[in-house]
Amino acid sequence: MTYYLTSWVSAPAGTSARAAPLSRVLSDIEEAGRPMAAGTLLTAVADPSADGVPTADALASFLRHLANRRGRSGRITSPETVRSYTTALPRAFAGIAGLGELDGGGRDRLHANIRTAWGDKAPSTFNARRAAVASALAYFDEQEWIEDAAAVLAGLDREHQPKPDDTRVRDREQIDRLVADKRRSLEDRTLWSMLYSTAARAEEVLALDIEDLDRANRRARTIRKGGKADDLLYDVRTARMLGQLLGRRTTGPIFLSARRAPDDGTVPARDVDPVSRRRRMTYRTAERRLGAATGGWDLHDLRHSRLTHAGEDGATEADLMNLSGHEDRRTLQRYLKPSKEGTHRRLDDIDARRSTRPPSADELAARMAYPPTPTRKGTA
Repeated sequence: MTYYLTSWVSAPAGTSARAAPLSRVLSDIEEAGRPMAAGTLLTAVADPSADGVPTADALASFLRHLANRRGRSGRITSPETVRSYTTALPRAFAGIAGLGELDGGGRDRLHANIRTAWGDKAPSTFNARRAAVASALAYFDEQEWIEDAAAVLAGLDREHQPKPDDTRVRDREQIDRLVADKRRSLEDRTLWSMLYSTAARAEEVLALDIEDLDRANRRARTIRKGGKADDLLYDVRTARMLGQLLGRRTTGPIFLSARRAPDDGTVPARDVDPVSRRRRMTYRTAERRLGAATGGWDLHDLRHSRLTHAGEDGATEADLMNLSGHEDRRTLQRYLKPSKEGTHRRLDDIDARRSTRPPSADELAARMAYPPTPTRKGTA
């Protein structure tokens, strides 16, 4: 086993921050006349063979790098992102023993793995997993473990993602009927009401525990995408439904599935209701139940609809950012565009006002003429 310098916080001037045998790096540092910078990370990677750096070692190094990397916002990569990459990358690189194989048949295997795993998923899912692989390859390229990251993915293009349109904006009355439909469980209806009123991502709501609620102020403390702590804002209807749903429960997940956790410690304690032993509801379960109740809606439709409706009702960009957790104003522009439903409703209001406008003085004088003009049958 040889130690390789895979990354460091700041490299001494005149030295390379790319991967190299430790002996060579130390020699470079000595020649530069400066000590090794604090934060240097040494990673054990097997000696490259004809197959190159072992893929498992390379992926482990990348995931450590990812977990400690700060984005443009200055925040460390979120645990959710690290978990997602940790799940996706072994599937993508399955059967590829060393990075050297990516120059030949390993490249074709990588493409086949990605298509097999996510080719039948939504374009957004396929593109997200492809992006995870691209990030890993770019890191390998930076370490000089492969020669051309872009060439490895050449021929495996991103899937076309249609721009969001009004079809995802659900009618307000449809949402109200859905939440009020007592043929559905109180658990599901409360979740749907909370997803709509908070305009939160489903993961942010499903992760809530009872202890996260500030019920007096109708707020819930959650961790947003990217790892930022924030308050979700919910409405009076949701507050009432939460009261009915929770009853005397004071701890544990808010939203529970029907499944009970085994007593073998395989399910984290925070994901289990301590009294009933029911498990926290998963995204997949929540998505399936909403789809069955609506004939095809998905959980994001409720967030999209709420933000669009709020924009139609005059909410400012700042309001929408507080509501949704968006940090980039550009991503809010689509919600400031009215839906077809909103436009139709306003046109109906305009027409109604026109039909009920006060009569003019001439019209009133004609009505006051004496003797009265006989009215035709069916008119007032």
